[in-house]
Amino acid sequence: MPPIAALILDWLITALWPIIAVSGMRLYSGVLFATAGLVIGLLLLSPWLCFDRRLARIFSRRMAPSLFMMGIFSGIASVIYISAMAYTTPANGAIMAQVEVIYSALLCAFFLKESITLKQGLASLLVMAGTGLIMAHDLTSPRWKGDLMILATPWMFQISHIFSKRLPKDLDPVTATGGRLIYGLIAMAPFCAWSVARGGAWTWSGEGLRLLFIQGLFMSCLNFVLWYMAILKMDLAKATAVLLSYPALTLVFSWALGKETIAPIQIAGLAVTMTGAYWITTLLLKAQKGLPERERIPAETGAEI
Repeated sequence: MPPIAALILDWLITALWPIIAVSGMRLYSGVLFATAGLVIGLLLLSPWLCFDRRLARIFSRRMAPSLFMMGIFSGIASVIYISAMAYTTPANGAIMAQVEVIYSALLCAFFLKESITLKQGLASLLVMAGTGLIMAHDLTSPRWKGDLMILATPWMFQISHIFSKRLPKDLDPVTATGGRLIYGLIAMAPFCAWSVARGGAWTWSGEGLRLLFIQGLFMSCLNFVLWYMAILKMDLAKATAVLLSYPALTLVFSWALGKETIAPIQIAGLAVTMTGAYWITTLLLKAQKGLPERERIPAETGAEI
């Protein structure tokens, strides 16, 4: 599959993730829903993991540490994100997650010793202004709890991205995905035990099992494979530019599926946030142009959640 085709499919799937999470939180606890998705994703991917010594590479000393860190940070972030959907809406979740670009700028400043420029500061203010509009609108409802939880997750996704850059350049998308799933499950095991001990919500109903399968197939399998298929073979700037627009698609899907009534404040917040997010991403990519690949801080914006 051409990288651009993989990226467009991943864009469509990513836009659906907040909607799937909202549906899942009606029946499951966040930890169990996220972890069950990883299990199903791994089962679906397992026939391909048995070929070409993929499992041996996943457990090798060279790759295991990075894959484990990717699994634990992205896993915990996903649990918090999914749990937040018990309070907020799919559109809010997608918009609030755009604050990840601010974490990218801060990581660049910390790891690459880059100064935060005036333009980066102004772009960050736009992102915060857009998310602030939504937070202010939601202070009178339970949504603000979910919005705040989502704001706490992007830095963990960014740490996961950083460790992904330590993987070998010749790593294929299936191996990278399998590693994240396996180590993500290992990392999530204690949290699952805690949730079960506290009576975490679970159901074996037909509706619930269908949601688990959808979560595993689309978010814990296809999403990862398509993302790695795209970024391993195409310019990161192009991939980022496409994926920045996924909250707009989430907004449309959420309205079309009857999940929520879109308020003008959400559209305004989306417009302001995406303007700032695109600006920051452009500045980061320009600043890192010419740096060795291993020194670059990934500028993904929620792409492989």
